[in-house]
Amino acid sequence: MKYLIIGFSAAGANAAETIRRLDPDGEIIVLNGESRSFYLRLDLEGIFQGKPVEQLMPRPPEYWPEKGINVRLDRAVGIDLKKRQVAAQSGGIYGYDRLLIATGARPRKLDVPGCDLAGVFHYHTLDDALAIYDSRARVRHAVIVGGGILGLELAHAVLTFGWKVTILVRGSHAGSPIVDLSGSELVLASLQRAGVGVLFHEQAAAFEGDSRHLCAVRATSGKTLDADLAAICVGVEPDVSFLQDTGLLTDGKLIVDGKMQTAAADVFAAGDAALVRRGEKLVGCNMWNVASAQARVAASNMCGMKAEWREDVLYNLDSLFDQEFALIGPWDDRRLSGRAIHEFRTENAYRALVMRDGVLESALLLGDRTHDRRIRKLITQKARVEEKLDRIFDPDTPPDYFI
Repeated sequence: MKYLIIGFSAAGANAAETIRRLDPDGEIIVLNGESRSFYLRLDLEGIFQGKPVEQLMPRPPEYWPEKGINVRLDRAVGIDLKKRQVAAQSGGIYGYDRLLIATGARPRKLDVPGCDLAGVFHYHTLDDALAIYDSRARVRHAVIVGGGILGLELAHAVLTFGWKVTILVRGSHAGSPIVDLSGSELVLASLQRAGVGVLFHEQAAAFEGDSRHLCAVRATSGKTLDADLAAICVGVEPDVSFLQDTGLLTDGKLIVDGKMQTAAADVFAAGDAALVRRGEKLVGCNMWNVASAQARVAASNMCGMKAEWREDVLYNLDSLFDQEFALIGPWDDRRLSGRAIHEFRTENAYRALVMRDGVLESALLLGDRTHDRRIRKLITQKARVEEKLDRIFDPDTPPDYFI
């Protein structure tokens, strides 16, 4: 059996290992569109703390050939479903019996003048992080375009270099879409304490400089900011543009079923590139562990097994700037009809619980995630807590009280 995997991040790497475990003799080829071996994208901030690249790699590069997994530094540019072939950027053609599309997400671009100037970066890959880190000695002013989780992470990381940092936020608050305006004061206070400038309702209109390097960022209001470095952090989108002429996309989306299979025979997809159909709902993947779980399901089915991806209660631990948070359950559904949001604030914490018909459905714990395991258990058990909210964060009240 000839297995071909496009992409070598969480989904691609986990799929390759799963296939090798289930089929010791199958041929496995992975097309890696990056210049690096598999690394932990979620640990990019470690680069700015001086962490060696090798410490971001859960497997040394020699691990893959030792397992009979042939990783090619090549990017897929097209698929011929009838011939069961993938065309690569190098001009190579790769045949397959079973195909997994695990290309993940790519950073959104800004279509403004000066994007190609030296000193203008994206912050998405290991090479991006290394390039920004290598610029640290010559930078005094940095402008980060985007106030979401990645923009805030980068701002936090580079402050140790002594840079003056300004963040341009398109909307009314930092930390969107994870935190709403009502809970964003905690994040803004942290940014202000650290001396980070924040301009709301602003976006980059142009990157300005001479023929050699960036000198300034002009905002949509007309304000000009001195800048030796600019980083574009305006979100990501599924990396599926190379599939446009294959018939695999529906309204530009790569949709799979619970077995992670696409509409084409023997073609599967997992991770950020795919959306899983759940009845009338399409479920996206925006977490490392979800991508890994989906990849294991896809790989199992590629090897002839019968596996189904089951959506567990989402549980994501991360930070907005220096404020840790726990995001539990389908938080993205909080604004849908029938939901009620209950907010709790202290000087150092913001907590929001989402109810649906009195049942706890999702939660965001920002600044203090002490009770995250309790909340996760209650969401898993579909606990009816609406009449008991005054005790939900009381450590002396056992979780069984809410069941």
